[in-house]
Amino acid sequence: MSDDPATEAPPAVDAGSGQSIGAQLAAARQARQLDVAMVAAELKLDAATIRALENDDRTALPAPIFVKGYLRSYARLVGLPEDELVRAYTAQSDELPPLVITRVSTPPPGLRLPSTRMVRNVVLLLLLGIMLWLAWPMAVRLFHTRVTTEDTTQNGQLELPPPAR
Repeated sequence: MSDDPATEAPPAVDAGSGQSIGAQLAAARQARQLDVAMVAAELKLDAATIRALENDDRTALPAPIFVKGYLRSYARLVGLPEDELVRAYTAQSDELPPLVITRVSTPPPGLRLPSTRMVRNVVLLLLLGIMLWLAWPMAVRLFHTRVTTEDTTQNGQLELPPPAR
């Protein structure tokens, strides 16, 4: 026995059966007449990981978040209740509870910047105004030349160019 409490963690016990998680998995696997290699191939894990799960060897297992997924898959494969096994594993692990993210309802103090959409719309309006301002003299000239040419010609008469010599 060593003095390190992490290596001597007591195995998780399911309240219903009195067995550790690993013992329950091993018993269910043997009842279905599966060997470790078949389970490892089905779950796409190493046989060493399957043995570590069945032996409750935490030192040979990865982070608890991965172990929970392994336990769910293994329990589903051998017909054990997934949620109960994961709950029992979580209760025995020293894992911190998941973070809870909450939205702050009050706006932060300070200057609030305009939205991107509003800035885009203002820039587009400015560009449109500049284009109209630049096009205005040309439009006035074009309108003026059309009005004057229409006034000099009479309806029904065709002007021909002078004959070439």
